[in-house]
Amino acid sequence: MIRDVEVRDAGAKGSGGFARRHFTGGEFILRRRHSRIVTDGELARLSPWERNHLCELDFDRFGVLAPPGCYLNHSCDPNAMRHGVKVFAWRPIAAGEEITIDYRLNSFDDDHWPCHCRSNGCSGSIVGSFFAMEPDRQQLLLPHAPAFIRHEYRRRAVGATR
Repeated sequence: MIRDVEVRDAGAKGSGGFARRHFTGGEFILRRRHSRIVTDGELARLSPWERNHLCELDFDRFGVLAPPGCYLNHSCDPNAMRHGVKVFAWRPIAAGEEITIDYRLNSFDDDHWPCHCRSNGCSGSIVGSFFAMEPDRQQLLLPHAPAFIRHEYRRRAVGATR
C-alpha cells in the first residue's frame, strides 16, 4: 500500500483515494499499477469489479487497475493529473482531501455515466471521451494524454484542415 494515500469511503462515489499528507503542485503522488492487461475481446469475461476499474491503454487494450490507484475518482476539476502511470498533484492537495483525476484524459468510447464530483463546472454527467471535452480543455490536457490519444488528436486536426 502507498504510505501517503489511503482508501476510504467517498460517499456517492464509493471508495476514494485520500491524501494522508499535504502535496504541493507538481509533486509525485503514486504510480498506478495494472493487475493485468486485457484486449477488447476479453472485456466480457471480466468481473464487475474489474470492468469498473479499467484504464484505456490503446483503442483495444485495457489495464485492470490495482489498489490504491484504482480508487482515484473522477472530477471535472481534478486536483491530480496522470501522466502515463504516474499521478502528480495538479495543484496543492491538503492532507485529508480526496485525490481526483479526470477520467476523460484517456477515454474514447463516448459512454455516459453520472458524475458525482460536484465541482463548479460539473454537468452531472461524464461523456467518456477526450474528444467530447471543450477544445480549450483538450489543449490543456493534451500534453498529459497517452500517445494513442495524442495521435488521434493530430489525425483529427489534420482531417479538419482539409
